[in-house]
Amino acid sequence: MTKKTSQKLPAYLDPAGSEFDLFKSPFYLIAHADFQYHADLDMAIAKYGLDRTCYRLLTILKSKAPLNIKDVAALTLLKRSTASRAIERMRQEGWVESAASETDQRLSNVQLSAEGTALAEKVMPMGRRQLERAIEGLEPSRIIELVRTLEHLVGNLSRLPIE
Repeated sequence: MTKKTSQKLPAYLDPAGSEFDLFKSPFYLIAHADFQYHADLDMAIAKYGLDRTCYRLLTILKSKAPLNIKDVAALTLLKRSTASRAIERMRQEGWVESAASETDQRLSNVQLSAEGTALAEKVMPMGRRQLERAIEGLEPSRIIELVRTLEHLVGNLSRLPIE
């Protein structure tokens, strides 16, 4: 945090300060919101044999496919080994199919099968309902600003590490 930035922030947001309030910390609140969002969603999607990892993969593959395992892992914020195991499980369930990349035969691309697409169409409305529940009472402009703020945070944190 630069000196200029720290002067603008309330003291309760400074993790190194004596007035720090964890429960007002943006990243604590982001983590808490994410936890609550997924706690309910996990129970709903379990009825379809999905866990959170497979749901993430389903979501990514529905919107951006075909993808190789490396890209799938990066987009789902999963370790490559975790993504590979989950994709294998999804392949056994008949939800995904894979084929060699047209541009690089060493790579295998993954995409949803017809059954996986049908499953996605069943479970994605659950995600929409959970989002609607989360943003209830917020003006659309505040949601748009929240998304912009989060994109800005991600961009800042994607730069070189602090040390």
